[in-house]
Amino acid sequence: MSSKKFPDDQTEDKQLILNMCLYASDHCSPCKSPILYLKWLNNEMEEYYQQGDLERKLEFTSTPFFDRTVSNPFKYQLGYIDVVVLPLMTTWSAFKPVFLDELVTKGLLENKKFLESKFEDTKNLMKENQIS
Repeated sequence: MSSKKFPDDQTEDKQLILNMCLYASDHCSPCKSPILYLKWLNNEMEEYYQQGDLERKLEFTSTPFFDRTVSNPFKYQLGYIDVVVLPLMTTWSAFKPVFLDELVTKGLLENKKFLESKFEDTKNLMKENQIS
């Protein structure tokens, strides 16, 4: 940030804000209502799985989390949230505090709790299936 008057007087500052807005909008799906988020999650994972199917068909090494036979979408999403979305939205909310409650508290953290429970359920299910 180029001045203490950020973002009022510098074109670079305004461009930075626009860039961050676009980046945040690209990664905000885990902040949406659970119904919208799960619909998005399902579509995103299907896209990745189709790529994994093609990689397997062409006998390429499968991209991590793109192999539908071994990947856990809940584990993938938890990593994505921890590494990309939570730091991004926390920073974005520090810049615009009005977003904290709606994006982070009501959206992201609630969806993360749901994913954690689903991940535990799938881990337990996998253990049960290995025993049988």
